[in-house]
Amino acid sequence: MSEKVKVRFKVRRFLNGKRWWQEYEVEVDRFTTVVQVLRQIKETQDPTLSFRASCHMAVCGSCGMKINGKPKLACKTIVLKEAKNGEIKLEPLDMKVVKDLIVDMDEFYVKMEKIDPRLRPEESVLSGNKEHRLKPEDQRELWSFAQCIWCGLCYSACPVTKYNKNFLGPAALAKAYRFISDPRDTETEKRIERVNSLDGIWACRVAGSCSVVCPRGVDPSLAIQKTKALVL
Repeated sequence: MSEKVKVRFKVRRFLNGKRWWQEYEVEVDRFTTVVQVLRQIKETQDPTLSFRASCHMAVCGSCGMKINGKPKLACKTIVLKEAKNGEIKLEPLDMKVVKDLIVDMDEFYVKMEKIDPRLRPEESVLSGNKEHRLKPEDQRELWSFAQCIWCGLCYSACPVTKYNKNFLGPAALAKAYRFISDPRDTETEKRIERVNSLDGIWACRVAGSCSVVCPRGVDPSLAIQKTKALVL
């Protein structure tokens, strides 16, 4: 049996324009994740606490939040590895807050859609008259950038998105490079045009915080620099 210890959770609450900190105490063991704690709090202590969580496998990206000030997935974060002096702080991501730990992702999704995040192959491929295979070296180049789960952690961590609301953001630019580097795509030039602007790749200041917080190992900062190199 794993030994259980008590940990204090300070949660940043938000409702009807009011913000406040609320504390909860929960017993955890060395396997307990933050999202498990949140579910326990909601079920046994405070049914009004609001948060998002779905897959519990770091695939859906819905449980993104700031844990001790850093954007992370709650389902992937082990409580005892993150607790400092028996305490953990939970806050919403740096986006418009809807309620408690739930943020409005609409702005993020709009920017992702601006780069047309889908493959546009040749008509002959779509009609079934031709097959366009991907070479292993091409697959290796785009694979890591295809792992994005649209969680928004990198968007929250990026310092540029804080002051430039038109900046496409690291997730969108990494996704754009994923298709730009795909030889099966027919809209490479159009994609480069979309991101080659002061609100695209040239707004990036190479802080690298986007790459640090990514739970899937995507490197948005690298994707942006690679796109800059292609443009130049």
